[in-house]
Amino acid sequence: MIRDAVPALLTLLLVLAVSACGQPKEEQTVEKEPQIAEGPAQTEVAAKPTVPDPGVLVWVYRASGRKQCEGGGMTMQQSLARLQENGVTVQASRCGMRTDRMYPSMCGAPTGDILLHQVSMDALEATLELGYNPAEQVQYQTVECRDNSA
Repeated sequence: MIRDAVPALLTLLLVLAVSACGQPKEEQTVEKEPQIAEGPAQTEVAAKPTVPDPGVLVWVYRASGRKQCEGGGMTMQQSLARLQENGVTVQASRCGMRTDRMYPSMCGAPTGDILLHQVSMDALEATLELGYNPAEQVQYQTVECRDNSA
């Protein structure tokens, strides 16, 4: 009796397997499309532009310009003075070293030293015009400020 049931069960499994795989592709893609509910709540969220809070503080940076074996470049004091001369209030300042790039050991090559300043969000545009960039765009670690002499 079991011998007679095995071929019938195998045939039934084969039929089920073939019928399950036989869905048209159109039906499969329709089922996977996300359903978007339309309503007033979504319209309100999409209509509101994201405006940064001017009281939020952000870190900006610029390369110091220091060269290996030669020194030089901009000091922290010079960088701070440049921002202040252009009306930017600086909350804090630090020296840093970029960690997202490799710098070859070679006289005259850049060091990866950066100058970091914390400014309010409403001063960000002014700092960008002065050649600074948002520090969140790079990887770095803070380090003790170096003397820019060789």
